[in-house]
Amino acid sequence: MARLDVVRRRVALSEDELETLRLLHNGEPAPEEARAALVASGVVDEDGAVHPLVVDLVRTVTDPMIQAAVESAGPQGPTLAVLAVREETVWYTDPWPQGDEEAVYCQDELPQVLWILARLAGLRRREVPKIATPFTVPLRAVDAVVQTMGLTDDTWEPARVVATAQLERFFGEVAEADRSMLLATLSFLESTARVSLVWGPDPATDSRGLALWDCGPGGYWVREQPAEPLHAEDVTPDTLATFRPVSGGEVWQLLAGLLPSSGDLRSVLARVGAS
Repeated sequence: MARLDVVRRRVALSEDELETLRLLHNGEPAPEEARAALVASGVVDEDGAVHPLVVDLVRTVTDPMIQAAVESAGPQGPTLAVLAVREETVWYTDPWPQGDEEAVYCQDELPQVLWILARLAGLRRREVPKIATPFTVPLRAVDAVVQTMGLTDDTWEPARVVATAQLERFFGEVAEADRSMLLATLSFLESTARVSLVWGPDPATDSRGLALWDCGPGGYWVREQPAEPLHAEDVTPDTLATFRPVSGGEVWQLLAGLLPSSGDLRSVLARVGAS
């Protein structure tokens, strides 16, 4: 059931409850049972008026100026966090297991966006190991290995052991230097993160993304090629992926580079206004 914490500016909602609130806020008919449940939780009053804090959440999440998603995988299983910006307000969720019905949305202010993104991506202090060098491997093969590791909360370590033990079978045609560096990163791999930002209707010009591996003492690794945002139709059996070692400080800069500039936002407004 929906929960409202005005003091901490938090709202717990399911997707269905969020949709019901959108209907009520817009003055549209909503299922009576769903409406009654929201009244019982205190999110909506007896007259159908939505609490002001929740109104701000609904407006921000359903019509954002900027929206972001942080998809992570690790021993804890796959998780998702989302962030939405409208004017000076930010609403975001902490990472929650994908498939869970309810999420807790937290309100913050626009200057905190980068700090929030860094926390959602699990950014830590990391240095580049002295022996770390970029490596290139087939994208489909390495993605299959990592996705298998992160399917559930109990497959990470067994899948990593299998992948590293049978690296020759999976990546036998890869150059020895690249294969050795891949083995080193997989041996230390603690989690992966994919950060995506969108601020307009055209994915080619109005979005940016980052694919990141956190290898603990093995440092951070960013997939430089092919760059994010990456779509399934962009990947062929011959697509190669190049990973580059980066420090925690450089990850911060890369996250900052995902944010749209004022010029990016003005361009969207001009195009939307002209259409």
